[in-house]
Amino acid sequence: MDIGARSSHQRRGRDRTNAVLHALLQLGPGPHKSRDIVDALTTMDADEVRRRLLQLFEAKVCYRPRYGYWELRPVTATPSDVPGLVHPNTTPLLDVSLLLQNLHRRTQHAVLLHTHSPVTGERLCIAAAGVHDARLRQELAFTPGAVDRLRRAPLDSDAPGLAMLANLAGHDIPLRQDLRRIRSAQVALSEAPLPGWLLVAVPLRRLPGTPAIPGAEPRVVAAVSIMAPDHAQGDPLIAYGRLMHNAVQEAIETSVVIATPRFAAARAA
Repeated sequence: MDIGARSSHQRRGRDRTNAVLHALLQLGPGPHKSRDIVDALTTMDADEVRRRLLQLFEAKVCYRPRYGYWELRPVTATPSDVPGLVHPNTTPLLDVSLLLQNLHRRTQHAVLLHTHSPVTGERLCIAAAGVHDARLRQELAFTPGAVDRLRRAPLDSDAPGLAMLANLAGHDIPLRQDLRRIRSAQVALSEAPLPGWLLVAVPLRRLPGTPAIPGAEPRVVAAVSIMAPDHAQGDPLIAYGRLMHNAVQEAIETSVVIATPRFAAARAA
């Protein structure tokens, strides 16, 4: 299945889950019989409604007070970050967190940091900011596997991996046309694993807060991405790429490790 067909299929599934959620909201507070929910939806049969209710149940949006009844969970607190999005056993530097938070504050979109594994050929999410957004969390909950694919996927899957892949090969190695364009622009764009969202990514040659090797041009080690709704096209996406380039460069140049004289003196000693 190609990307367009897969995206269309995922959108239909998300829309159907949203329709079931809307039916529960329209029925009001309290538990409701499965039959009443089915009757409120004229476009889905009972089996389809049950599958969507189970998705909402697994996402902890609703629960079953007793057999055959479903009830929306009350919202009692601000949701925290998306569980399972950041790959385990990672310890991002403070400067990296500040960079991601700065980009989130300036774009109001979720920001992800991916690195790559030379062993598996995958990109791995090691840090994130702004993923507490209620709409984003809801749509992630309605799209099975989206969190897993954002956390870990082959390098050629989407923008963050492609941004790294285009810059990992030496300049004397022939590249595909799409990778040549990405290397030239230093920005990659693709659909996100979450239907209705896009990923805009730029490569990083050094994580903020890590020392540079004198006299060496570092290879790309990571990619910073923002997740934007797919109605943001054209000039706004170009602006996001420029914004991320500038923010990354500023973060690296003002990194504590390379800007603090005490560190330089310690190295010299």
